[in-house]
Amino acid sequence: MSGNPSLNRMIRATLYDLKKRYGAPISVYKLSAASTDYETGVKSATKTSVDIQKAIVLPTSEARRFLTSISFISASKSFVSPGAQGWDQSQRGFIIEGRDLLNFEFEPEDWIVYRGKRYEVTLIEALEFDTGWLIIAKHTRGSAPEQIINLNLVDTLNVSQNESETVE
Repeated sequence: MSGNPSLNRMIRATLYDLKKRYGAPISVYKLSAASTDYETGVKSATKTSVDIQKAIVLPTSEARRFLTSISFISASKSFVSPGAQGWDQSQRGFIIEGRDLLNFEFEPEDWIVYRGKRYEVTLIEALEFDTGWLIIAKHTRGSAPEQIINLNLVDTLNVSQNESETVE
């Protein structure tokens, strides 16, 4: 991080507070490669995922209020159209701290899985000094989340064999 150290501390403190209030586990998916077998028509995709224990998941109403603040309105006049036509009810805001995704670059093809639902990335905004990202994503109804589920099996059963024999 570079820049003003006081500002950096304030940004970190704000992100920490938001994580406490609105933190929830999410998974971020990146499509690494995709191919199609033209003889069989079978499509295959290679994807990677990163699980984030506490990302800031803004409630839909809060995200709408946050994005229609005066600074956003002055930057995007089309968003202020009558009837709030610039905001879809299925959109949600995610703020991801930079420390949770080191050496990661968001792309429009990426998606987020939150509570078993797939959210397609529609807007990517990098926060100051690489402290994180503001991601606006739209829930795609009817599409499979295409989750990678990691199974960790732990054997806690300690089996011991005891035999005793009584001889008369």
